[in-house]
Amino acid sequence: MDSIFSNEYKKLENHKIFLKNNSFSVENLIDKYECLIKDYEHLLSQTKKISKISDINQMMLIETKKRLRLLLDNSDEGFLMFGKDFLIHNEYSKECLNIFETDDISKKNILELLYNSDYEIEKKILSHIFENDEKDYVYLELLPDEVKINNKILKVKYKIIYLDSVKRVMCIIQDITEKKELEEKIENEKNNTKMLLNVVMNRDILKKNIEDYIRYVTKQIYNDISVYSIQDFIMNFYKNIHTYKGLFLQWHFIKTGKNLDKLENELDLLKKSNIKDKNKVVTFIKDRKLNTFLNEELNFINSVLGKDFLKNEMIWIDKNKIIILEKYIENILPEKYSQLILAEIKKLYFKDIKDIFETYKKYTFELAEKFGKKIDSFEIDSNLFIDIDDYYDFIKSLIHIFRNIVIHGIERPEERLILNKTPGGNIKCKIYEKENIIHIIISDDGKGIENIDKIFEYGYTSKYESNIYAGKGIGLYSVKNEVEILNGKISVYSEPNKGTTFNITIPRRYLCQKY
Repeated sequence: MDSIFSNEYKKLENHKIFLKNNSFSVENLIDKYECLIKDYEHLLSQTKKISKISDINQMMLIETKKRLRLLLDNSDEGFLMFGKDFLIHNEYSKECLNIFETDDISKKNILELLYNSDYEIEKKILSHIFENDEKDYVYLELLPDEVKINNKILKVKYKIIYLDSVKRVMCIIQDITEKKELEEKIENEKNNTKMLLNVVMNRDILKKNIEDYIRYVTKQIYNDISVYSIQDFIMNFYKNIHTYKGLFLQWHFIKTGKNLDKLENELDLLKKSNIKDKNKVVTFIKDRKLNTFLNEELNFINSVLGKDFLKNEMIWIDKNKIIILEKYIENILPEKYSQLILAEIKKLYFKDIKDIFETYKKYTFELAEKFGKKIDSFEIDSNLFIDIDDYYDFIKSLIHIFRNIVIHGIERPEERLILNKTPGGNIKCKIYEKENIIHIIISDDGKGIENIDKIFEYGYTSKYESNIYAGKGIGLYSVKNEVEILNGKISVYSEPNKGTTFNITIPRRYLCQKY
């Protein structure tokens, strides 16, 4: 502003100097007065220009505010601002009213709006931000980026701004409920597709998993509760349910997995309650109708593949009758002929253990993708056929090792590149038989295990929070338990940032070399 009137300032100074000079004539006064009139006229002209410019700027400012308000009010995001008292300022976008389903949010507490009454942690974080100026962005990241209110899922962003040198926090809020529902629908369809593919490709083993689960929750579980103490029963029950959950998640039975995960949480509370009455435990089991946990996915499979697909439409032969036939052949035929025939007969119930590990291979690739990781290679070196029935519980428990490798062991691609590793993890499985002992060696090149002495303990986990896939602390305990039931041994070797190796040895029962 001073630069606009710089000439006027100079003229003003000249007039002041003139007045200080007492020796001036009437002619001088007239000249100065005429100059003053001209200067005043020029000043008025400048002032009119400035006033006009100011009016234009004011109109532009009003128009800009209108457009900005129109833009914000027609956005699908809510914009609001609050200070250290957590009270929302009067200015906010119209979408905020739709989001919070109210007529006015000014002067309302932002914490109460977003978190109802449970906001102690959020309050501490925001209070720290208002009281300190260092690392605001770090503390902002600690605030939840999604909240659920009024059956809506809201995405919330926070930004630090300054008004008149005073710190404020701006909230940018978006209702993403429909987006989440669409994402969930797409994810469900994708899971259903994968589930159907697994059912078609692995019908027999999946059918066995289903039948085994139904047998356990309808018969075996009640026999177990009559044999074990209550606490031992709950631990065993928890272990078995955790393994079934891992198996069904492997086949993309997500709803079944969620049902079993909820049951695990309820079992944890039951264990802590120190319940003494077995009848109450039985009631607890019956009330949950465990045999129905598979219903939703089984109904979907039946609707797509037909209700007979998982039934015994194939020819099934009692294994005991096959064994009797084997002995009969051994007795009546010369050895050089009997061995050829027996080798073919054994294929009816002996399976290549490599085929079972192939299902785990597929699972690790899918699970890695879900957790933002990669698997570059999964090698299986095997020369064994086994009778699945003899090792069934042990084999199904191996799901925990492979899940732990992906979730706890293999790093994200960016972390691996920093460590000069390949972007994806590498897993190796070697299975062989030597001197009547089955050897199973499973190794990865992940981050390694720190508390290696505790990993087989019941309830131990390296995750702070559990989810449907990990964090219960039961997985490796289950593996060790199944190995010991077979009179086997399990050991683990781990090196930081190099990887982990599980070495399992089990005395063979009925085992034959690969044909």
